[in-house]
Amino acid sequence: MPLYKSGIDMYKKLEAKWNPTLIGTRFGDVKSVALERAQEGLNIVATVRELVRPILDNYGIGGGTRATYLAFATALMRHALRQKGPAATAYASGLKAYYATAFKLDPAVLDDIIQVIIGWAAPY
Repeated sequence: MPLYKSGIDMYKKLEAKWNPTLIGTRFGDVKSVALERAQEGLNIVATVRELVRPILDNYGIGGGTRATYLAFATALMRHALRQKGPAATAYASGLKAYYATAFKLDPAVLDDIIQVIIGWAAPY
């Protein structure tokens, strides 16, 4: 029979593992690698935002809705870097359907974002 951990069990384990000196040493050891990776990732996100902003300006999208479109673009970028071919197409189609349905975003705008980020429009 499996033993399930309670919230307090998980908390006690975390508390026992958290040694500020040890954690600080580990962070210090990987700092240069982490900073390089963060810079690369942040540059990619900034590039995606710069590619998407003109599309949103063209459609007159502002405010909170603009942030939701940027969230779509960032999610699409994250997965486009990991998957290619049919897997990427399926993911983009699903992501487009999700954002169009859940957040009532315009599928035409989503298609334009898909086009500029990964170079093709996913069917909806």
